[in-house]
Amino acid sequence: MKLECKIKIQDRQRTNGSSTLKAAKGVIGLAKSNTDQWVLIVRLFKETSTTQYKLRENIQALLHKCINNGMATIQIKVPPHDIQLSEANVESLKTLLSSVRLASIGNDLPSTIKSTSVNAVQKLQRPTLQLIIKQAIEYPTLKGFPSTLEKLIVNNAQLRTPVDRRIFILKNLHTLDLSDNNIHELPSNLEMNHLHTLIMRSNQLKSFPPKNFQSPVLKYLDLSQNQIEIIDQALLKISTLDRLNLMSNKIKIIPRNILRLLGQLQVFNIASNQIRAIPNGLACGGAHLHTFYYSENPLITSKCITCQRFNFTLVELALRAVIKYRIPYDFNIIPRTLCLLLADYETCAHCALPCLTNFGEIIVPRQLSANGITVHVTAANQSFSVPVQERYCSIKCFNYGLKRAGMTQMAV
Repeated sequence: MKLECKIKIQDRQRTNGSSTLKAAKGVIGLAKSNTDQWVLIVRLFKETSTTQYKLRENIQALLHKCINNGMATIQIKVPPHDIQLSEANVESLKTLLSSVRLASIGNDLPSTIKSTSVNAVQKLQRPTLQLIIKQAIEYPTLKGFPSTLEKLIVNNAQLRTPVDRRIFILKNLHTLDLSDNNIHELPSNLEMNHLHTLIMRSNQLKSFPPKNFQSPVLKYLDLSQNQIEIIDQALLKISTLDRLNLMSNKIKIIPRNILRLLGQLQVFNIASNQIRAIPNGLACGGAHLHTFYYSENPLITSKCITCQRFNFTLVELALRAVIKYRIPYDFNIIPRTLCLLLADYETCAHCALPCLTNFGEIIVPRQLSANGITVHVTAANQSFSVPVQERYCSIKCFNYGLKRAGMTQMAV
């Protein structure tokens, strides 16, 4: 039998328990030697030769605490090597360890375990991990994509809607670039558990993500140069994002809760859209945000008051209590409109209390660099100050904001 996975061989005497070697793709299997004894054969795809280990009375330990995650370690006595396996098929790995244990004590292996030919292992080719398609004629319409792909780039290949679903069932894919095509929408019910980079630049997308999109480790999302008008709340649920590029779309409003939901966001590009002002929640910066691109938007250039309401209601007080005490809710408990208010609330720029239905709002220019955020502009005459929407929860806080902005205060 043989098993393809990531392998790292560590010499216990030389490394003293530590190693700088990285795991590499390879194959490990069981074969019979010339003396009719079972041996363990290991080959890394980057090498042409194989390494053989005697099994009988030569196994120090089998470490399999993380076997259900496709990870295990086989400790050999002579030579003193630790063979560390990862990203392996769980069932095949269990069979391999069980067979190694039997062979190490001299027992016969089940008849279902076949001896692997050393020559066959040496002839195995490195699996295809990356595929780049730069024109339509290169697209593998008939033969399909190698199931081992980890990185797929399809640019200028005239992909259209519906997009080939074979792309999205590649289980090992971690980088997908479908830029410069003519894609209007992606298939629904996508589950890409290993994807950490998705680039959809220069297409015709009007919304993202598609229905039932699951990508639990997605880090980098590039949706620039599309036709997106609204930053969907479903997009803000991809909480693992640390880089988000929405440049050159038709977006008019940045959600007030963007940094509250995308807590890992470090780089945000909203340049070349139709943004008039920046919400205070974004201007204050999150725990990780350090770079913000906002150039070429029709930003408001003067101070102004955009909203002024302070007639508190029981609804406002109840919603504030839900936030303060973190009371669980959903569409089955309270009306949908209230759920949306709770999802998109902003805190008072003075006292940090929630502002939901009743608040005062002013727009004032602010230097984001004071909050540790690096801003990027393109025009030489463009200011580094951006118009920030500041909300205040009461007349007292609102007057504080007006005074700080040098505007006329309200009578209490």
